[in-house]
Amino acid sequence: MTRYGKCHICGNTGPLSFEHVPPRRAFNDRPVIRAQFEELVGLGPDEPIKGKTQQRGIGEYTLCPRCNNDTGSWYGKNFVDWCYQGYEILSRSNGQPSLIYLNYIFPLRIIKQIIAMFFSINGPEFSQANPELVKFILNRDYRYISPKYRFFVYYNTGGRLRSSGVSAMVDINTGSVCVLSEMNYFPYGYVMTFESAPPDPRLFEITHFSRYGYNTFEVMGLKLPVLPTHLWFPGDYRTREQILRKREKSGRNEQ
Repeated sequence: MTRYGKCHICGNTGPLSFEHVPPRRAFNDRPVIRAQFEELVGLGPDEPIKGKTQQRGIGEYTLCPRCNNDTGSWYGKNFVDWCYQGYEILSRSNGQPSLIYLNYIFPLRIIKQIIAMFFSINGPEFSQANPELVKFILNRDYRYISPKYRFFVYYNTGGRLRSSGVSAMVDINTGSVCVLSEMNYFPYGYVMTFESAPPDPRLFEITHFSRYGYNTFEVMGLKLPVLPTHLWFPGDYRTREQILRKREKSGRNEQ
């Protein structure tokens, strides 16, 4: 059955192809359970998810065939290599990396694939609001992005999968607002912010990946944090124990 709609990157209306987010070869080939955010928001760390099982991995009909093929052929393979390197680092360190590890990467290709994935998890109106990112993605040699966009990465080995479109977080103590979009899938999680600081200072910034040339290969020493995602709220990296203690304390206060 052919799906029709507006491509999330170029904005053209027509047939849409299924886009795996992340790419299928980046471990995204296993069944997952899909559910609406409203059904998930109240779930605790250990509560089961009720929803429809999607056999082919996480993804949706979001891109026209041309955008899907171009981004996949330009950026996909090197992004998959990046994911396998993350997997090996986590395996060698038993999930607790504490050193600076060397990554052998094409930085520009990786960040462009990450941005392409953010297009898919956001609605088609995202491209209309961010035309310079459209240009950045659809021209493989285009470098640099506006400083209003920032990108961050972390290792993610535990908790729930999150795929959050653009939303806002408000710090009740300072009143500061963080506008962000987030997604995670082992071995990484990614955060994109808009004219705001990251939701957590532990996140590792990779915005500078956009400065490299398309054919520039780098050996980079990176030290990424391992952050859990036990709740569905973007930017929340509390451990299971922290969440349960908070809930227990809130329950006692209500008595």
